[in-house]
Amino acid sequence: MLFKIKKNGDIPVLMYHQFVENEGDGGKIKLYVTRKTFELHLKIIKFLGYKTITFKDLDKIGLENRRKDKYIIITVDDGYRDNYDILYPTLKKYNMKAVIFYVTGVKYNTWTADDLGEKKFNLMNEEEVKKLHKSGLIEFGGHTLTHPSMVTLDNSTLKKEIEDNKRDIEKIIEEKIITFAYPYGHNSLRVQEMVKEAGYKYGVSTDSGTGFISDNLYDIRRTAIDKTSIFDFLRKVSPKYLHYKYKKRGNKKFKDEYEK
Repeated sequence: MLFKIKKNGDIPVLMYHQFVENEGDGGKIKLYVTRKTFELHLKIIKFLGYKTITFKDLDKIGLENRRKDKYIIITVDDGYRDNYDILYPTLKKYNMKAVIFYVTGVKYNTWTADDLGEKKFNLMNEEEVKKLHKSGLIEFGGHTLTHPSMVTLDNSTLKKEIEDNKRDIEKIIEEKIITFAYPYGHNSLRVQEMVKEAGYKYGVSTDSGTGFISDNLYDIRRTAIDKTSIFDFLRKVSPKYLHYKYKKRGNKKFKDEYEK
């Protein structure tokens, strides 16, 4: 089975951030797709025969069985209010699932609005998170309290960012969470170990990881779908794309200022 996975590629893991009604509603950093574009993406996924799953679904399926069906994982970082207004209704329309990595220590995108002059976008509140969780279409995962670059944090601060965020989410949804997303994708062996010690089973990145989930459960590579043409989207949902990305670009190295 492992040889077959290596030959045929692995589960595509997609990464979104924001969803807007019109282009003008988004920020200058352009980490968004319109409702119309997202709906087209879901139609393509359906047409290609994919079944959307979450990491908890993957855990039940078993890593060794993950290519027995045509699975894909949609992930969304940060937990903006538009996830409630646009992402969720669109998923519901097509009965598809997604994983939202939720920042709990701030009310808006302080990491870009305060530091980079980006527009302010509110995050979801607790009641909205509860509703999405109860829908059965959304799995929540950790994404720190304040969205820092984790490799710049000392161990004490890093532990707080990870563990308090996990505690906050689990208190809201009254269920354990098992997957963590590194803000900006920045991670190191030290950071991965802290995530593992906090009780997570999976950690997802952006520009690191081999493209095969089982190679390192705490460095699962994803592909960004923000400024993506339809042609590129078709490429990025291929099971072989993430490993191709790794072979072409390698792993981006993040300087860990507190590496042991």
